[in-house]
Amino acid sequence: MPSFAAPGSSFPDEETQADGYGDGSLAPRTYAAAAHEGNGGWGAQTTGGEGAAEEGFPLGRLLRRRWWVLLLGLACGLGGGYLYDLSQPPVYQSVAELTVSARRAALPGTEGGGGEMEQLTGDTLGNYLYRAQTAPLVARAVRERRLDELPAFKGAGSPVGRILKGLEGTQVPGTRVLQFTYSGGSPEETGAVLDAVVDAFAAEVREESQSGVREAIRLISEARDQVLRDLEAAEAAHREFERNSPLVRGPDGQPLNPHAADLLALDAARDELSLELSNLVAEVESIRSSMEAGGRRAALAQMASLKRESVGENPAVAELGFEEQHLDLILELEEARETKGANHPDIKRLENRLAALRRIEAERAGLQTGVDGAGPDGAGGPASFLDLYVEARVERARVLQSQIDRLDERYEATREAAESVRDAESRERELRDRRDRHAALYAALVSDVDQLDLLKDADTVRVTPITPPGPGRPARAPLFRALGAGGALGLAVAFGLAYLLEQSDRRFTGPAELRAEFGLPLLGHVPQIPARTLKEAKRVRDGVPDPGLSTVLRPKSQLAESYRAVRTGLLSAARNGAKVVQVTSPDRGDGKSTLTANVAVTLGRVGKKTVLVDVDLRRPRVRRMFGLPQVSAEDPGVGTAEVIADPDKLDEALVESGQPGLWLLPCAARPDHPAELLSSEAYETFLEVLRQKFDFVLLDSPPVLAVSDPAATARLADGVMVVTRLHPRTRRRLGECLDTLDQAGANVLGLVVNAVPTSGEYTREVQGGYYGGYGYGAFAGRDAYYSDEATAAPASAALIEAAPASASSASADAGGAAEVARSR
Repeated sequence: MPSFAAPGSSFPDEETQADGYGDGSLAPRTYAAAAHEGNGGWGAQTTGGEGAAEEGFPLGRLLRRRWWVLLLGLACGLGGGYLYDLSQPPVYQSVAELTVSARRAALPGTEGGGGEMEQLTGDTLGNYLYRAQTAPLVARAVRERRLDELPAFKGAGSPVGRILKGLEGTQVPGTRVLQFTYSGGSPEETGAVLDAVVDAFAAEVREESQSGVREAIRLISEARDQVLRDLEAAEAAHREFERNSPLVRGPDGQPLNPHAADLLALDAARDELSLELSNLVAEVESIRSSMEAGGRRAALAQMASLKRESVGENPAVAELGFEEQHLDLILELEEARETKGANHPDIKRLENRLAALRRIEAERAGLQTGVDGAGPDGAGGPASFLDLYVEARVERARVLQSQIDRLDERYEATREAAESVRDAESRERELRDRRDRHAALYAALVSDVDQLDLLKDADTVRVTPITPPGPGRPARAPLFRALGAGGALGLAVAFGLAYLLEQSDRRFTGPAELRAEFGLPLLGHVPQIPARTLKEAKRVRDGVPDPGLSTVLRPKSQLAESYRAVRTGLLSAARNGAKVVQVTSPDRGDGKSTLTANVAVTLGRVGKKTVLVDVDLRRPRVRRMFGLPQVSAEDPGVGTAEVIADPDKLDEALVESGQPGLWLLPCAARPDHPAELLSSEAYETFLEVLRQKFDFVLLDSPPVLAVSDPAATARLADGVMVVTRLHPRTRRRLGECLDTLDQAGANVLGLVVNAVPTSGEYTREVQGGYYGGYGYGAFAGRDAYYSDEATAAPASAALIEAAPASASSASADAGGAAEVARSR
């Protein structure tokens, strides 16, 4: 059995309590009210701080609490998967493997006599895989092989859909092999269907490759015919232009401009005349320059004679011819004149000789010569020679310039005529180029058609079977697939169901969640009373205390220790001076009366002068708890109601419990209107009297949600301790209870969780403390902390009074007394 002692308290030691209430400035009422206001009312979830509840989806909690749902779902799923596998009809599977390769055909002019096979890429193979599993191809296989007449498909409409469902194609990993499988209900069906599909696939691939070549031939042939028509039109246009063109044919047959040759000839003649003119001008300028510089006339005559030309029948020209014939004699005379005197006989002899020769030439020419051998103009021979020569050269230059001018006029006229024919040259060149382009394109297209014509019947793409389809073999799906699918489905459904259960389960999973939910301290946890004790409580007799009074009957039990832990928490919460504490609960059956009685016993044993007052005037329990005699209708005696009406009867009504420091104020007669009595001023006076007389006043009041009495009395108490049980409605009922107390102005000191079960998630959270590693009963020994060993049950109140406390309880209560001393 788990421990619910000190670790379950919200105040396990004094240092923790000192942080909250050490100086008395922050009372528990203020703490609770602040939490209530911050949470938006009792029951609102809070976050943050130590002990905050889990945020988000609590997967770990779901697995801990609902593992059985997941296990059940997994088992159901596995069972369903197994049954599904058993119910499946037999399946047969046929397998075929093949390769698809492309052939490059050998073309004219290339090396080799045949094509080479090329492996296709992965993408291309993927395309072929997809096409092999399409409805049109399967329909072709059905049509060509009449698959609809097979027994498996007969009378069931088109089998295309069923075949596609059973057909599967994949590429063998690491290879270029395509593998096709077909699953069906009989061996014959699977083999026939797969064989038909593979044949249809091979035929379609072959037809597609050939149709592609034929389509290319058709398109190129159409382009070739169009180019041929364009070529014929270009040739006709060129011939028509040649008939009407002003151009002439050259020796090589090429069209020429008829004026081009004339322009060349004129240009050559002009260049020749210009060169001769330039030479004449230079010669004349040189002679004139030499004459002006006084050079030797013999040298000038020699220069002139070397360049002289015949210029016709001019007398001056004839004279010049004479000088050229007798140049040696003239030069000898010039030399004698320069070296000898003018009257030297040699000079006279040479002059006479020259004059005689001149006369002879003149007579021949019909001219009269002058005296002393002078020329016709009376000038000396050499002078007339040079002058005539220069004049002849100047005249020649004028003639040449006149010829050049005439050539320029002819050249310009010819050039204008050639320009008029140049447009015809451009047009002829354009027509010739267009004709040549069409001719070249036509030749290329003719060559392409011839090459493609060689490929139209060749298998450019080949399908090669590796493993041909055969009769199907049994191919039952592995059992683990059905089990895996069923298990996964079962787990998914179970998880959803567990999630819904977890979301709908509003029970608390631990003290931290409870504290975070309501913002109140937990004063302690009390374990569930054993079933044997509960049975004994139903058979209790007058004069015998209730078996639930564990602090008296079983002081070493774990129940008794948990009540001492509640006492510790209550003393810590009441450090602000609270003396009157009302104990209540949300509903009947929460165990508040049993808890109040046991806590009252523990308070008295630590030296607190305590009185337990039964203010549950409708269903009083204090008298039964302590085994006091029941009241009689004739003489009920003095009880709580009578003392409220008359406080002077307090001493008469008080009953000693037989336990140290504890007095009882039980209920005697039950009033007709308890709510009005507890709401009166007399009740306030009653509490004030008790406050002055005792250190601690515990009020055992009815449940808050059952009647209105506790809400009326809660505001008058110094503090309220709320007892609750864990059940699916705890969150809502406890929230409503705290809301009622808050509206009444009660100061809630804290909560006590009663009847905590011996197992469960909440219990595991509680027992993680110091006492969690020790047990009792079967585990009791020399190291055991607890024992269910009971004392002798007293038969009357007098016996209760005489019952001594055991050593262990005395030791525990001594520790509690020391704690009380510290709290003071």
